[in-house]
Formats: sequence, C-alpha cells, structure tokens
Amino acid sequence: MRRKNKESEAVREINLTAESISKSLISFTDGSDFAVSNHIADIVGNDIVRSPMNFIILCAKGSFHAAVNGKDEELTVNEVLICRSNTLLNIYDLSEDCELKSMCLSDRLVYNMLGDRLDVWIKNIYIDSVIKVSLSETESKRMVLYGQLIRSIFADESIAYRAALVRTQLEAMTLELCGRMVTLSKQNVTKTSYSKILFYKFLRSLTSSPVKRKPVMAYAGELAITPKYLSFICYKYSGCTALEWIDKFVMEDARYYLKTTNMPIKEIASRLGFPNNSFFGRYIVRHVGMSPIAYRRTLKN
Repeated sequence: MRRKNKESEAVREINLTAESISKSLISFTDGSDFAVSNHIADIVGNDIVRSPMNFIILCAKGSFHAAVNGKDEELTVNEVLICRSNTLLNIYDLSEDCELKSMCLSDRLVYNMLGDRLDVWIKNIYIDSVIKVSLSETESKRMVLYGQLIRSIFADESIAYRAALVRTQLEAMTLELCGRMVTLSKQNVTKTSYSKILFYKFLRSLTSSPVKRKPVMAYAGELAITPKYLSFICYKYSGCTALEWIDKFVMEDARYYLKTTNMPIKEIASRLGFPNNSFFGRYIVRHVGMSPIAYRRTLKN
C-alpha cells in the first residue's frame, strides 16, 4: 500500500482551479468550471478535504479506499467515485499500482451541460446517494480517452471554437456517466423515503421553472409543506438550504444570458424575475463581486 492514513480529523477546504495549479498537480483547467488531474491523491493528501466542485475519480489501475462524508468505500479498477460539491473526502490505502484519473466540474457547468437530463444526476447523486459506479473495460477506456482528447484540444490554442469543443467532450463524458447511472438504477430499485421524494420534486420544479427566483415559501406551497421543512430536507440531502439551491440556478441562468447573448441587462433582469436593474445588479454583485456589465465582460473574455 502506498499510503494508509485516515486519522486526520481536520477539514481542509481546497479549490482545485487555484491552489493546485501552483503545485503542478492540475493537468489543465479553465480556471473556473473544470479541472483535470492525474494527481488527485496528492492534491487530497492525508487530509479530509472539501471542495466546491464535483469530483469524478476513475480508478484506471489498482485499488484505493475513500471515506465520503464518513462512509467508507473501496474502489478497484474500472470503478468511478463520484463526489458532489461540498462533499467531505478522504483518500487512503492506495495500492502500489494505483492509477487515478480525475475530473472536477463546477455545479454550474454540470447543470448547464445536462439540461433536461439534469434530473438523472439529481436523482442518482442526491436522492439515491450514488457515489460509486462500475464501468465495463470499454467504458473505462473511453473515459480515459475523453480526458486525453480534452487535454489535446485545450492545449492547442490555434483551434477555432476551442472552448466549445472542450465543452462538447466534457458533456459527452458526463452524459455517458449519467447513462450508466440510468442502467444501474433500473437494476437496483429501492424504496425512496417521502422526504427524499419531496426534495426531488423541489429540484424538478426549480429546474423546470422559467423564472426560478421565487420565495422559498412559493416552492414549499407547491409541495404543501412549510418553508422551514423544505430547507431542512434540502440541507439533509444536499448540504444546501432551499434558498441556496434557488440562488445556484438563478445564477446559472444569469450567467447563461450574460455570456451567450447580447440581451440588454434590463431584459435579462426581467426574464429572471427581478423587479428592476438595480435589484438585479445588487444580486450579481453579492454573488460574484462585480456588476452585471463587468461580469458579462469577464465571461465573454
């Protein structure tokens, strides 16, 4: 075994798109939405870590153990460990021949890429608490090839539409993983608790609503429960309150309109359910530290 350490109780917050670049542990990253690394065990170290990004870790060779929110899992070759954002993760007991390939994706990228298939991710990751997926050897090799192709495209600055091509490969990889989850969920039908069903219905309502910026009370009313109970079950199953979930999706919609359209700020504010530009501006500043105009300039650059 290369390492056997699970004693640390301290939680280390990490941002893979910033901290790890200086250590040369990140293979490549866009600086905000995704990062690829063949050194995830070195990034995590012997600590319990938490990151705002989603971890997708493929065991390409050997085996290792991981504690995910306190639950121990052993992974062997061709198995994928999936950790949603803000998960507590500790990697330990790596075999001598262990080889890990990892992809780290922001919530906003996952939500944006999956579109109407987002409910597959939500159901499996948040409702059914899937953290380990077994792949066939062919599927495993294809996941590695996705990473190699993404790296090749990302490294060649002469390619037209480079960002879009990278995103396409990321989307293909994520969709294939979701497809595998669908197959496995059909094979393992388990009874779902009522509170989990309510959480799922809330997220389905949130993702399908054209105007997502509504009071928690409005979403709770649709489910015939109190706002307090809705926030309780949201935090229980995801670590985020109902309001934090609403903000996640409102910001993703704002990011989409600011980045991909030339729509006036006033019209974007109206579409997202804000009463005026000023209110929308304060909302964006609170979340990203800059005005909508400045944020749009940053996104387009």
